[in-house]
Order: sequence, then structure tokens, then C-alpha cells
Amino acid sequence: MELYDNFMRVVRVMCYVIYARLSKEEQGKSKEEQSRSIRNQIEICQKYVEEEKKAYPNCQFVEVAILKDDGVSGTTFDREDFNKLIKLIENKQVNMVITKDLSRLGRDHIQTDDYIERWFPEHKVRYISILENIDTFVDSPSNEVAPVINWGNENFARQTSKKIRGTFTDYRKVGKWTGGEPPLGYQIDPDDPYHFIIEPKGKEIVQRIFKLALENNSLDNISKILTDEKVPIPTIIKGSKRKLNKTLIDLWSPDTIKRILENEMYLGHMVQGKTTRLNHKSKMIIYLPKEQWKIVKNTHEPIIDEKTFNNVQLMFKSNKNKTIKTHDYLLKGMMRCKECNHSIGIQHYKERSNNYTVCNYYRKYGSRKTVCTAHRFIYEKLEKLVLKNIKEECLHYVDSHNFAEKLKDKKQSKQLQVDLKLNIDKSNREIEKLQRQIDNVYNDKLEGVIDLEQYQRVTKSKLEAIEYEKKKLKNYEDDLNSILKKNIIEPDYSKIVKEFLSLKKPNKLMLLNLIDVIYIGEDGTIDIHYKVQNPYKEKERKN
Repeated sequence: MELYDNFMRVVRVMCYVIYARLSKEEQGKSKEEQSRSIRNQIEICQKYVEEEKKAYPNCQFVEVAILKDDGVSGTTFDREDFNKLIKLIENKQVNMVITKDLSRLGRDHIQTDDYIERWFPEHKVRYISILENIDTFVDSPSNEVAPVINWGNENFARQTSKKIRGTFTDYRKVGKWTGGEPPLGYQIDPDDPYHFIIEPKGKEIVQRIFKLALENNSLDNISKILTDEKVPIPTIIKGSKRKLNKTLIDLWSPDTIKRILENEMYLGHMVQGKTTRLNHKSKMIIYLPKEQWKIVKNTHEPIIDEKTFNNVQLMFKSNKNKTIKTHDYLLKGMMRCKECNHSIGIQHYKERSNNYTVCNYYRKYGSRKTVCTAHRFIYEKLEKLVLKNIKEECLHYVDSHNFAEKLKDKKQSKQLQVDLKLNIDKSNREIEKLQRQIDNVYNDKLEGVIDLEQYQRVTKSKLEAIEYEKKKLKNYEDDLNSILKKNIIEPDYSKIVKEFLSLKKPNKLMLLNLIDVIYIGEDGTIDIHYKVQNPYKEKERKN
């Protein structure tokens, strides 16, 4: 019996590739089960080839390769071994491809259909799907139903994706880790794959990075220090299998430093759900706003305390444009233009004794368009005036009797938080109770204890009660979030003030804890907005 191709020519040699794929959802199985799945696919294909040899004795069957992709979703065709298969075909080394079934080839019905109906035939390749009896060299009814099977395979992938997403969402709500590699300084708990434990070497590096940031080092400076000291980069420490650029393997990136310094997970909180994808087939990443992130507090051991973390964020805010070559100034990053509300920069002159402030909006556009004025003042004199004003305010603060009121407010705030948490817990329990009652009523209907009308009436009443409780729950949660947001950075001002007065010249971090913003007017006025006691009290000081 002769074998004919799509062009009705006799085929004497079939150079074939067996292709197997372990689906992404099967990765949760044991290694033995995974291995069995791949091995089973290959054995079925090999058995098929033996039958083909008997059916076409005049045709020689030559095995070119056995290719397999482990744990790669069928919704993408960007797979390592599948790409090898395509290259072999394009180089005319293969004219036959065998898979156990269509889903092993792919679960994107549009692309899978295109390979079967157009791409393989155009490249003179015979494609075989054993279980569905698909053979592109034969005109059979099985080939005609392939698009329907492919659509079903994709729908399966879609539903599986939804289930996995739903499961991951539930896990994230209770603080279970659903990502890949944990942040530097942590490792997966061998007794609980959803929990972190400390990784000592990484922890030491993270704490060093935060210490360097508190010492007012820029991102570039920190990365240079770590690189010069030959501290291994996170990918090396974590033993990641990720491919590395060998020329950059010992270089710390400022972006890596930034991500570490901004990562709230070092406070012991689980922060997830920062991104999502357009759908189960798309690789497009959508970055979500922070209010949509899943943040669960106190899920693992912290590496950085809250005070250190908040202080670093303050330093970040003032140094966000600072590079390794930037000169540091005590008030840098705190000054804004009173007229246009843009930042006030400092022009450094190497050969002059004084440096000058300048409105950055004016510096950028002033030569081409009238947008603001220069706000040009001697920085050194400005700094002395500001420090003098701060000292006067601190002395006034110490002399006042506002401490008692402040402590009273903090105590009331803590009690209110406790009350709201109790109310939230009570509402959640009530909702669960009502939902159980609905389930019981449904069982009563199934067993004939109540009729349909009684079931609908009782269910309606319970659902209305659930909606009422959900509204109450939302109000409690909104009130609690409002209180927590106000207390995100709540340093001990009395301690900061006393420390400021004890020093001849304060450091930058101390000023950042005391001052919200300094407004500089073109007429020389200096408006300092303090975080202490009356945060938005304005005091004009003529230069």
C-alpha cells in the first residue's frame, strides 16, 4: 500500500517528530504523575508509528526527534521545543508531526486550526492527532470536526484559567502566597508552600540596603557600593533558573534597589495582585492601582520595622531625582514654588561660595515662555532662616500643653479601631449565618418540607438581610481604612522635637519628619508647613 501526500505524490520517507506537552494545570501533580503523562504520550505515538510501518511497508519512517514542553500553557505557541519543531520543518528536516491528541498541539483554536489546515500542508508536513483520528494526508470526516474539537480545547483552557484565577484570588484574600519566587530575604516554607520564612543571607542584604538609604545614599550610590563589595545579586542568592546576562551578572541595578526599598512585604505584610492579564490568551500585563491590590497584614516575620520603612519613604520622596553626581542639600526635595507649586531646585556653582535656588518650572521653560519667575535666592541664607524658624517652632511646641490632647486623640483612635474590627467580625459572622440558613431552606425545599412559594419568600427575606449586613460591613471597613490612612506615618513628634533641639545641625531625616513642605515666594516669603500639631499653619517670614 502506497502513502500519498496532499499533492497526490507517493511518499517514500517520513521523517517524523513526536511532540508531547505537559499542560500548565498538570504541574500541580506529583513528579511521578507528570513523568507518567509525558511518557504515556510518547509511548502512544511510538506505538502508532509501528502500526504505520506495517500499513505502509514501502515507506521508510525515520525518527528525527522527540520534543516535549513541560508545564507550558497550550494557549501560547511560544514554547521552547515547539519552536525547535518549527525550525526543523522550515529547514526541511521533518515532514511528519505526531501528537497524542489535538490539545497537546495547542489550546488556541484559531492558531491550532491555522497550523492544521494551512501551515503544515503548505510546508508539506503530515500532521497526526492519534486520539481524534486526525490525518492531514487523508480526506476524512475526522479532519472536518477538528475545528470543533479545537474550540472545545480552548474553552476548557478558558474555564480552567477562570477556576485557577478564582482560587488564587481566594488565597490572596487570606494572605497565602500565590506568586513564584519570594522577595529577597525570604524563602518558601518547606512545611507550607503559601508561607514565607526568613532566608538569612538575603535578610542581611535587605537590612543593609535600608541602612544605606537612611544614610541618604542615592539609588545609584547604593548599587555602586554593593557592586564594589561584590555582594551577589538577588537572582544568584535565590538560585533562580532565570537566564542571566553574563556581562551584568555582578552588577546591582538601581531599579532593583528601588523595588526592595518600596516593598511593603518587608514589613511582614503579604502584598499581591498588583497586575493582571487581559485574558487567558493574552500576555499583556495590566498594572492595577494600589487600592485594588490584595494586602494582608502580619502574615510572616518582618525584616524591616515600620519606622525604618516609613523614614526611607520620606527620604525617597525628597531624593527621587537624585543621582550619584548630585550634591546633597539639607532642604533638597522639600521646597516648592509658592506661585506655580512646582519644585524649587538648587543650582550648584563649583567656583562660588554661594549656591542659588531656582524654580524648576522656570528653569525648564523660562527661556522660551513666561511660565513663572526665577525665585533666585542664596540657598545658604535660606537654610539658616528655615532652621531658625524650625527651632522657634520646636521651642513653642515643647512649651505648649498640646501633648496631652495629642495622646488622648491617639488613644481614642486606637479604641475606635478595636470597636470597628469587632463590628466587622460580627457582620461577617452574621452574613455567614444567613447564607447557611439559605442553604438549609434549599435542602428543606428539595426534601419537600416546604413548597416553592415558602422557599422563595424565606430566601428573599434572607437575601435582603445579607444585603443590609454587607452595607453595614462596607461602612465599618471604610471607617477603619480612613482611620488607618490617617495613621500611616505617626512618629513621636515630642521625641523628634527634643532631638532636634539637642543638635547643632539636624540631619535630613529629622527635617522630613517635622516638615511637610516649604513654600518659597518670589517676594522672599518662606511658608513652612509643619507636620507637628498644626500641619497647615502658615507663617510668613520675610527674607
